[in-house]
Amino acid sequence: MLSAVTIDEYESLLLALQNVLGIVVPDARRSQLLERLQGVLDEFQLDSMNALARALENNVQAGAVRARVLDAVSRPQSEWVLPPEISSVLNKYAFAQIPDNGHIWLVGCGQGQLAYALAMELAEYEQKTGDKKQLDILATDSMATDIKQAETAAYTAQEIASLRENYRENYLLPENNERWLVKDKIRQRVHFSQCDLMQDFQSLGEMDLIICPTVLVYFSNGVKAHILSQFSSMLKPGGMFLAGLNQAIIPFNQDFERVEHPAGVFYRRKA
Repeated sequence: MLSAVTIDEYESLLLALQNVLGIVVPDARRSQLLERLQGVLDEFQLDSMNALARALENNVQAGAVRARVLDAVSRPQSEWVLPPEISSVLNKYAFAQIPDNGHIWLVGCGQGQLAYALAMELAEYEQKTGDKKQLDILATDSMATDIKQAETAAYTAQEIASLRENYRENYLLPENNERWLVKDKIRQRVHFSQCDLMQDFQSLGEMDLIICPTVLVYFSNGVKAHILSQFSSMLKPGGMFLAGLNQAIIPFNQDFERVEHPAGVFYRRKA
């Protein structure tokens, strides 16, 4: 169990996060950091934040520790809700522009809620416009356990509390009073894969749209630039990149152009 954390311990942890993972925790999110990392300490039987910092750098299980820390730090809180600035661009522009049989990649899906919410938004768009598209949604996260949970498409009543009521009625099936299942018509539109953004991930293939709501905010500009370089090489010419407003300054390279559309701001791979 974690005892009181000294300023030196906290600073050592922040330094280890930046040096080992390239993670820079924004000031606004630092108050949640210790709470989020408590589960990591318990899981790996570490008794202090100093011990966690050492484990990130030296432990024989460093790979597992690093993946778990990245997940704990970057996991979104409102998991069933896409940021409104992303939802606006999707519904008022992006969905219409993606070709039939196009490919969408959602980066940082947690345990699947955000991916299924994206598929629900697409279903709503198709119903309203009559524009039926056979789009493939790839959803990734860094933790294998999260991907395994996402593939079950099963959630407790507490876990679906933030899902809009009409979406719950249209796209979920109550298995019992405490457990809900995502309907096949939504579930079949999404497939999941584990992906570590610190590694080479271009084998995932070409994409028409990449959506990255929150994950980049935690990385240093150098790491962001490397990740964005891989994103740009994966996007087809004219492909789009959407990021939440909370991503702060993103170091886009010359392959991207900023588009200010009435629906919102997004970035496009130059043709």
